[in-house]
Amino acid sequence: MRFAVIGLLALGGLVWAADLNETYKNLKEAFEMKDYAKVKTLSAQTAKEAQELAKETQPSDATLVDSWKGRQEFAKEAQTYAEYTLAVSATQASDAALTIELTEALIAQNPKSEQIDTATPQYLAALGKQGAAKVNAAASKILAGRPENEYALDAVARNWSSPGPALTAANRLIGVIGRKKKPEGMSDADWQRTKTEMLGSAYTSAGVIQAGQNRYADADRNLKAAMPLVSGNSTMLSYVYYYLGVANYQMGKVTADKSKMMSGLQYTDKAVATGGPMQAQASSTSAIMKREMAGGR
Repeated sequence: MRFAVIGLLALGGLVWAADLNETYKNLKEAFEMKDYAKVKTLSAQTAKEAQELAKETQPSDATLVDSWKGRQEFAKEAQTYAEYTLAVSATQASDAALTIELTEALIAQNPKSEQIDTATPQYLAALGKQGAAKVNAAASKILAGRPENEYALDAVARNWSSPGPALTAANRLIGVIGRKKKPEGMSDADWQRTKTEMLGSAYTSAGVIQAGQNRYADADRNLKAAMPLVSGNSTMLSYVYYYLGVANYQMGKVTADKSKMMSGLQYTDKAVATGGPMQAQASSTSAIMKREMAGGR
């Protein structure tokens, strides 16, 4: 990412923004040297000075308006650059604690900054070492300012212990992932794989939660959409087959549709054959289904 502010620095030394000009140059040097402690400090200082400069009102003298516009543009570019240095530094840091520290400084500085999207994957991965609760809390905080951040949506959607927020996140992720642009520096193949994994997880999460809410038609639709996306993941398939079995069996039971009940049984038996976390429960559920269909209780 490049910034016009680099060119603006040459305009007469920016005598009308001397403090910001000097702080910006120091930040640029610290960033290039990968001095992350200084980047954190100078980024905050740069953002503060830029915000102060941005408050300057437009002069009434028409001859001064162009200079004022230049200062406003410089303030905007400097603030964006301050956020950029934090985000990139967070991705470069080899220490997980430092990645967390820099990203949280960025979120505090501007919770709506688009630069947060750059740091989110490494930030959530670093927090993953501290447990799922930390990841979910951080992802929820990111979404308050960046409601379409795909990595944060994915993290919240996977947290089935909070079904309401998880279902909301899953549905939102399904809606936004198709229009997301490939992150800078990521290969086409890696981006396609990431999108497939996220979409498969989102459809699975939505379907599992909806099955638990007895919304069987919705669960059936989402879980069938998930199937081709998670075909190589036995853990996800375990959930997909099991809850497809429950959804179809229950829909058939309510309407006395024996073929639908049989479809549910077949999905349940696939969950048994697939193995994974739902295998034991699927085996027990399959036995109950077979007994009921045979006229037993």
